[in-house]
Amino acid sequence: METGILADLVITKVYSAFTLYSPAGKRSRKADRSRWAIVIKYEGKTLYTSGDISFQSDKQHLVVLPKGCTYEWQCTQAGHFYIIEFDSLKAYPAPLTFFVKNSDRILKIFKELEYVRNLNHPMMEMESIRAVYSILLLLADTEEYFPSDKQKKIVPALDYISENYNKKITNDDLAAVTGLSTVYFRKLFAQMMHMSPMTYVHEMRIQKAKDMLKSDYGTLADVARALGYSGIYDFSRDFKKHTGISPSKY
Repeated sequence: METGILADLVITKVYSAFTLYSPAGKRSRKADRSRWAIVIKYEGKTLYTSGDISFQSDKQHLVVLPKGCTYEWQCTQAGHFYIIEFDSLKAYPAPLTFFVKNSDRILKIFKELEYVRNLNHPMMEMESIRAVYSILLLLADTEEYFPSDKQKKIVPALDYISENYNKKITNDDLAAVTGLSTVYFRKLFAQMMHMSPMTYVHEMRIQKAKDMLKSDYGTLADVARALGYSGIYDFSRDFKKHTGISPSKY
């Protein structure tokens, strides 16, 4: 799983690529991040905290913030940073940090991508996706640092949910793929993800539903069927429960 976190990403869209400045002392918290991001702090330092781990971001420590992760950050030394935000169906519960011995090559890709997007080049979206893949390929050759052992234990369950969200899933199923008892698995999952396993499953289904409804995938019945619901009524009820509106209005 560890080497496949980035290798399996299928990038669907690049939303932004820009430079920002953080003054010392600035801090923020992000819960259940909705998109992936790649951040390189080429000036100054920022401290990231997720669960029971903390790590520093600077010119030699690039950070990947996966969709679905929750974290806090605090700028400990003022400076500029590049950030690229993109989307993929895959999610991961915690930030990743990579030690980059020579960051100049990655910084060059960042700068070129920002320039292309500022020009609104006709091939901007394709060039953007290519640039993100180029960065991910470079990161695959670096030393990767992963979250705590506790977080690693639930990764097989996250993979299972990602591959089987349109089928019936139980806590026993998820506990089995992690090799943990159901009671301990549920407690650990809630501790790491800040929600129960079944809530996570439902939220993933709803997010998939949102993506399908924004596209020309098909009718509501098609969407409900693709997500594993027995019918439109069950799908509509679940969707409204989580979003506050019906799928047809969405």
